[in-house]
Amino acid sequence: MAGVRLVIQFTAENAEDSEQRVRALAERCQRVASEPGCQQFEVFQSAVRPNVYALLEHWETDRALEDHLAAMGGEPPRTPGTTRERYQHQTSQ
Repeated sequence: MAGVRLVIQFTAENAEDSEQRVRALAERCQRVASEPGCQQFEVFQSAVRPNVYALLEHWETDRALEDHLAAMGGEPPRTPGTTRERYQHQTSQ
């Protein structure tokens, strides 16, 4: 699949923080997944380190991602314990 992918990894500080973040992301996943150009927007919890999560986003185009970020008010601020990776890729033919 062509497009752009974001991989965002974050660490929850404690069980309460973990529960709050996952609840907020679960609601957001359903809403964002229906946005134009969104092919994937899911959160996963590490089986080895249960306080570590990964948010996987896949957008058809850079424009679709930029529209999504603009609707959110811009790119979220970077917080300690969070990594963000962005990839451009093409399908092989």
